[in-house]
Amino acid sequence: MENAVDALKIAFAVMVFTMALSLAMVMFSQAKETSDIVLRTSDVSEYIEYIENTVDMGTSRVVGLETIIPTLYNYYRENYTVIFLDSTNNFMPIYKTQTDPNLWSVGYHNRYFGGKDERVCSFDANEEQRRREPWTTSGTGGNTQDYYMTQNMDAFLSGTTFLSPSGNGVDYNYSSSSVHGWSGTSSFVERFKDTQFDEFLGWYVYNDVSDDDTGSGSGEYVTDNASTTEVKPQTKRVIIYRER
Repeated sequence: MENAVDALKIAFAVMVFTMALSLAMVMFSQAKETSDIVLRTSDVSEYIEYIENTVDMGTSRVVGLETIIPTLYNYYRENYTVIFLDSTNNFMPIYKTQTDPNLWSVGYHNRYFGGKDERVCSFDANEEQRRREPWTTSGTGGNTQDYYMTQNMDAFLSGTTFLSPSGNGVDYNYSSSSVHGWSGTSSFVERFKDTQFDEFLGWYVYNDVSDDDTGSGSGEYVTDNASTTEVKPQTKRVIIYRER
């Protein structure tokens, strides 16, 4: 009889231990899940998928020019895209290309405004090269593409003129309202110095080598599947600034 009582005690102790262990595992799992959520929502390097014409994608932060300007200077070095939207979620023209649309790369079109529209709402080295922008050249005299990219960004932000390295007359006077996307003669910095933006981080898939670009300019970030050349798609980061 005594042995039977001891056996019941042992069985009860094992059952209690098993229940406690299971409860501890559940609590640990929930704690880890909560921790992951907190870390993910506070980490600005967490990139989420950018869906066409959808900017209310979750985690964002409010920033000013003190954050945007360093981002603009690094877009070509780190190969990401920076897109500007106005407060109504429409693409915001920030300058007009001065290159001849007839000389753009075969099949290239303005993915944001459609066709050969000259308005530009983004900074993207791949797209600028396909439009034959003058700052994408390596130039002469030892100056590199990085040098001209920086010179162009200096001119864009300060509202001065970027002179084409080739001397072909494709110069950009960023103080002119016919070049930038707003009225008046103010520079980008002057125009938006008191403006706040919602910053969204995302990604899109592109095929830079074989891109038919036959769309209508809807802003879609997945290339057309009509290409006859099979090239592995690549993922590219995108940073979106929406005017508040």
